[in-house]
Amino acid sequence: MKHLLTLSLFVCLIVLGGCNENILVFPTLDPALVRIVNTTQDVGTLDVVVDGSATVTSQRGFVTEYTSSPAGRPVGFVLNENGEPLRRDTLFYTLGGNAKVILFARGAKATLVEFRRAIQDTTLAPTDDPVIRFTHMAENTDFFVTLELFFKGGEKVYDEEFDPGLSSGYASLAPGTYSFEVRSWETGDVAATLENVEIKSGQAYMLYAWDENPPAVDQVALSVF
Repeated sequence: MKHLLTLSLFVCLIVLGGCNENILVFPTLDPALVRIVNTTQDVGTLDVVVDGSATVTSQRGFVTEYTSSPAGRPVGFVLNENGEPLRRDTLFYTLGGNAKVILFARGAKATLVEFRRAIQDTTLAPTDDPVIRFTHMAENTDFFVTLELFFKGGEKVYDEEFDPGLSSGYASLAPGTYSFEVRSWETGDVAATLENVEIKSGQAYMLYAWDENPPAVDQVALSVF
C-alpha cells in the first residue's frame, strides 16, 4: 500500500508539472481610448462611469475627450443623469488594446438610453491626407429621415444615403477650409449646414447630424470633432 501511495503521488506531481508547462499566459493589453458623444433626446448632462472608476461627462450635442478604458475583457459603462441611473444602467464592451473608439449615446430617458454600435476611430500620420466621416444621429425627423452629405452648394461627399444610426466610410480631402450641408435624400432640401471647418493634414474628423431641439421635429444640427 505504501508503494502504491508513493507511486500515485509521483504520477500526480508529473501531471501537475506538465499542466504548469502548458499554462497560457496572456499579455496585459495596453488600454483603449473611448470618446462619447451625447446625441440623446433629453439627457442634458450624461455621466458615464467607465469600469466602475472614471466618470466622463458629456453635454447633449457634444463629444468628450478620450478616456482610458481597460482592454481585452468586458468593461461596464454605467449611464447616469445627475447621479441617477438611466433605464439602461449598464452596457458592456470588450475593446482591443490601443483601440480608439467612438460611442454615440442615443434614445430618451423615459424609454431607453444606449450606445449605438462602437465606431473605430482613426488617427493618421501627419504626412497623410486628412479624412472625414459622417454619422446620422438625428432621430426625431419626418422630412429629414434619410440624409446626404454635401459640400455646401456643391457636390456630394459620399455616393450613399444615410438613415438614422448609420455611418459612412472615410473620405480623403486636401487640407483646407470647408463648409458642409446635409440634405434630404428625396427633396434635396437642406436640413443643416456647418460653416468654415478647418481640415488639417494628418487628422481624422467626424461630422454628425443630431436633433437640436427635441421634441421639435426636423430641427437638425450638424457638428464636427
